[in-house]
Amino acid sequence: MKTMIVIVKTAVGYCRRSSSKQKGNHSIEFQKEQIILMANRMGYVIEGWCIDDAVSAFKTSAGERKGLKELYDLVLNDKASAVFFYDETRIDRSIVTFVNEIYKPLKLVKPNVKFYSTTSNQEWDPFQIDVELKLINASYESVTKSQRTIDSQKNLMNQKKRPGSRTPFGLKKIPSSDVQNENFIEDENASLIRFIYYLYIWGYSIKHITKILHNSQAPAPGGKVWHRRTVEEILKRPLYRGDNEWGSQKNIIKNPVIEPELYELVLQAKDLEKKFGQFSTAFTFRSIAYCMKCNVPLKTRNDTPSKATSPRKYQNYFCPNCNQKANLNRVHTVVNDNFFKHWAVALRSMEQAGLQKLKEMKKVIEKELDRLKVREDMLKYNESFIPSLETPSSIEKHYIQVKAKLNSHREALNNTLEQILNLLEDERSLRFTLHLSLSGSFNKLTDVEKRMIALTFIGKISINMDTMKVDIDYRLHPFIELEDKVSRLTEINNYKMDA
Repeated sequence: MKTMIVIVKTAVGYCRRSSSKQKGNHSIEFQKEQIILMANRMGYVIEGWCIDDAVSAFKTSAGERKGLKELYDLVLNDKASAVFFYDETRIDRSIVTFVNEIYKPLKLVKPNVKFYSTTSNQEWDPFQIDVELKLINASYESVTKSQRTIDSQKNLMNQKKRPGSRTPFGLKKIPSSDVQNENFIEDENASLIRFIYYLYIWGYSIKHITKILHNSQAPAPGGKVWHRRTVEEILKRPLYRGDNEWGSQKNIIKNPVIEPELYELVLQAKDLEKKFGQFSTAFTFRSIAYCMKCNVPLKTRNDTPSKATSPRKYQNYFCPNCNQKANLNRVHTVVNDNFFKHWAVALRSMEQAGLQKLKEMKKVIEKELDRLKVREDMLKYNESFIPSLETPSSIEKHYIQVKAKLNSHREALNNTLEQILNLLEDERSLRFTLHLSLSGSFNKLTDVEKRMIALTFIGKISINMDTMKVDIDYRLHPFIELEDKVSRLTEINNYKMDA
């Protein structure tokens, strides 16, 4: 009696929908049903699914979609010998990205892998004329929808109406009327928005904030789960700080969820992270601690064995010049004690110093705007002597370039001035209630929080590695990056015309 050996051919199914609202032929369930039927007809068993849910194939290329990346890896690692999808609209809306970023690379290393669409009983070949036409039609549909949306928005804006959009999480919209502009007020989730901002200015990463929100089962936008991108968008959204700008219209919202000083500290946190790296490190004073003898930044080193059974850790600061080292706990104890003793004194003068610094920066920006006006007038006067020609001369092109630079500089100055004025106008803007509350609790902060405070308020820590004597150079205010920005904008700018 002969034993029949049945060879099971395995395949992977791919589904996509651009919105959770899509139903009918574009629902995930329907796509799966059709793919399973097609796979059975072709003698395959679907071993796994790769899904891109609520992902646009028009805005996101094939190689950037998570589901297609998973599909690529499965085929590459011999987990599937065929790929099944519903139709061309599911794999691509830009004609070529699926072919160039998924199909061709896989065929190059796995020439026997097969692709199937449920709309044909033949192996899918993107170079057949009917398939090419389907890909073109899929792209045309998306381009047409996009253009219709743009035209509709332009039409509404020409009528001075705001295009329809989803109300941001944490806010409730009050429509415009004959007596008032459109406005937004807080809803029951506004406190979550502030909570996210406060966590961020304390030094917690977006990844960590997302984890906190997820673990605490905090309500998420749209009733979904929290994602890093959601938190990122909340930290960037102008509407939360009262800027209801769209098109050429700008309406200021009264009583915004995020006050100017809180948003300024968010910008500060972002800049500090770019400059000094992550805050989640055991070495609180890394990059601002210096060897007092050599005046060079101290390096850090963790010599704790990876498989150590003892709880003792071997973490040290050391000078790369004189090679002296000091244990992390010893350095932190000395610096923390010194910081805590002087912190109360610094608090009393911080608000006044911050106010004075903002006023100084305001004057500097205003003087720079005056100088810029003189340059623009001079440029305009000189430009009047250039003969008018049908074809722009090289000197006219240079004038256009210089004017563009001046306009860009003016815009940056005006934006910075507005930022400073917002801080000066708000009565609470210089109280920094978050940081002022530290007077009795600095030693209770986490390592992340201590590092954020250190980078915000300390310029330099000089440490004698022998005696552990410490000198701390304190900053007078938390507007470090704003001050640096003003300094960069008001440097002598020579707008030279190329020869």
